[in-house]
Amino acid sequence: RRVRRASTGPPTAIEEARGGGKSGEGAQTHTESGGGQGQRERANPTMKTPPISPYGVFAGRLFQYTNGGPSLIAFESSSQDELSVARKCILLGGLSDGPIPCPYTKLLEGKCHELGWSLVQPVLSSSYLGFGHGDLKRDTDEIAKLMTYLVCHHGAESFALVGHSTGCQNAVHFLASGDRDLVKMIKAVALQAPVSDRESISLTPGDHDASIQYARKLVADKNGDEMMPRDAFWAPITASRYISLFDLGGDDDFFSSDLTQS
Repeated sequence: RRVRRASTGPPTAIEEARGGGKSGEGAQTHTESGGGQGQRERANPTMKTPPISPYGVFAGRLFQYTNGGPSLIAFESSSQDELSVARKCILLGGLSDGPIPCPYTKLLEGKCHELGWSLVQPVLSSSYLGFGHGDLKRDTDEIAKLMTYLVCHHGAESFALVGHSTGCQNAVHFLASGDRDLVKMIKAVALQAPVSDRESISLTPGDHDASIQYARKLVADKNGDEMMPRDAFWAPITASRYISLFDLGGDDDFFSSDLTQS
């Protein structure tokens, strides 16, 4: 049966929220004629329960470690209620990673707690797809800001760095180029699954030599911040970062099997 609005003027805000107006009348008539809730239920099948967090569930404190510029956060978990644990283990993931980057993250957290360390998992500007427009220097600067924050506000006295995949480049670069006072506070570095991004891309389809030549030309023309073509890589990436990751002797080329000691 038809439903008519009593007023011929424009719909009120409440009527708009309820679906008033011309489109609302149609919806209201449909509801009155036997559609409505039953049809909406049929349009939304029973919710399927997703699997529980595959790499574990973590409890701790989330905080911002930058003030100004990009808002960067980190998550610290410890076996104590207070953030007074003086030893901090910082886990650095690889390309496209963020917090909880690896299947062993929960095991690492447990071992840290057992030994009296907390586990810190930061979000850097290069986390997730941000790596495509960044570089190791920016990562090192942000890791330094994280460590400084932990010293000043979370009672940090010593650090360990655990790098996973491309995160190993971050760990090595920080040792070589990071703030020297902070580097002195690092008591251990673990490089887990260090890889050659240059050699790994050679195993994927595509004309990588042509992409390298194109990126080199952009960099030579001082256009290194320009983005590479879509078919060059699976993620958005600048010419400069493409060279860094995939060219011989690039800034990220730390672990290729053909490198010499010199």
